[in-house]
Formats: sequence, structure tokens, C-alpha cells
Amino acid sequence: MNALLPVRRSRAAGPARGHRAPVRTCTALVAALTLGLAGCSGTPWSSDDKGAEKASCGLVVDGSGSGTSDDTGVDVKKKLQETLLPFLDEHHCSSLAYAPVTASSWNSSCRHSPVDLDPEPRTSTEDRDVLRQRARNSAAAASIEMLNCAREQNGSDVLGALGRIAQTLRETRDDTGGDMVVLAVSDFEQTDPEFRISKEPLTTKAERTKAVDKLLTGRKLPALKGMDLYTVGYGKNPTRKPSTYEGFDQFWTEILTTRAKAHVHHDDE
Repeated sequence: MNALLPVRRSRAAGPARGHRAPVRTCTALVAALTLGLAGCSGTPWSSDDKGAEKASCGLVVDGSGSGTSDDTGVDVKKKLQETLLPFLDEHHCSSLAYAPVTASSWNSSCRHSPVDLDPEPRTSTEDRDVLRQRARNSAAAASIEMLNCAREQNGSDVLGALGRIAQTLRETRDDTGGDMVVLAVSDFEQTDPEFRISKEPLTTKAERTKAVDKLLTGRKLPALKGMDLYTVGYGKNPTRKPSTYEGFDQFWTEILTTRAKAHVHHDDE
């Protein structure tokens, strides 16, 4: 596929952030999002409302083989259909940027420009709510396009995808100074040409520190400091043994919370 050109636990590792809430499922989204017809019932949030907080939002979609169905891991497309639009509403997203999880996420040719979810009317006859709904439709359709492109490249460089989305948000954030919020739909099974988390011993703190340092050697720590990171599918790979989950979780906690200093919220499915 050609590049996309500008075309469980519920746990918060960090202080609560006001109105923040876990990602919720909105009914009737599966068919709607597949068709690119975004929308829960009701009107999207209005930035005209006094006190409405705008957030620059980012989406990470996992194109690895474990993301094709619930039988093999996390059905990423299904999870997008269930969670993306409620996420945009709950966090008052004024824009949505994208990053794929592929074998080399930083360098992946799968790209899409951030979508403006709160566009200004160009004429006095344009209805702002209609423009917002169209923007949501475009954002939803772009998420599936990004996923399809990522699946062509396979691989699972989760760290690189998080770094890429964090950098994109910092580069494209508007002047309002609103929050930066990321939704990552992935099982977080880092499996790239240089590092396979499933091959690393993670039982002891010393083993985890060694594995974290190995992964970060020659790579950038994701610039997630102060951002809210919401995950869907975290640790859901069915091939992972139950006895290894704690080490897996503490491995990512060391990277995302301790070192990158993000506010991490895992889904409670």
C-alpha cells in the first residue's frame, strides 16, 4: 500500500486529571466507523462553551500480526470502532494526530496529517456542528486507513510509535496550551528487528532494568512527559503466560511512568 500522505485493570500512574475518565464503549459504532460515518448519538462537544477545554489528541494503531483478531491478540480494528469516538468526546479533542505501530515505527511511510476536529466556518452559511461532524468522520476513516497501511508493514515497534506520536503532538500543538492526550490501541508486545520483549527475562528488577536499557540503547525515550496515555489492549496477547504479566507490566511502567513521566491509564476490559 502506498503511504498515507496528507490525504486491566484500570490504573492511573500519576495524579488524577480533573474530568478524565476511562475510555468507554459507544454502541452502534462498529458499522458506523467501518463506513467512516463517525458518531455517537448527540452533538460533539462545543468549543464555544465557556470553560470547554481543548486537547491535542494522538492515536497509535498497532498493525502487527497480533492485532488482527481477538483470537490472536487484540482486534485493533474492532477496538478502534468501539473506543475512538468516545475518546474524542471525553477528552474534548480539538485535533487528532496519528502514528502506526510497524517494524520501524519512526520511519514508517504510513502517514496522515492531523485532523482539525473543530474547524472554523469559512462562510456565514456554514454550520459549525456539521463541520465538526464531518471532521469526526474524516478522523475515523483515517484511523482505519492508517491501520490498513500499518498491516502492510507488520512488526511491532511500540516504543517508536509512542515516540513518533509524542513528537507530532508537540510539533503541531496549537497556542491554547491545552492538554496532550494519546490513545494507544495495542497489546504493547514490542517485537521489532532488534528487540523482542517475549525473549527477555523480566522477573527481577535487575532483569527488567537490563531489558529497558537494552531497548532504549540507540533510541529516543518517548517525549510523553505530562501527557495522558490511555491504552486499549495492553497485555492482551494470548500467547503471554500469566506468570509473566507482572514483569511485562513493570517493564512498561519503568519506561512510560518512571522514565518518560507520562500519566498512564490502562483499560479495564
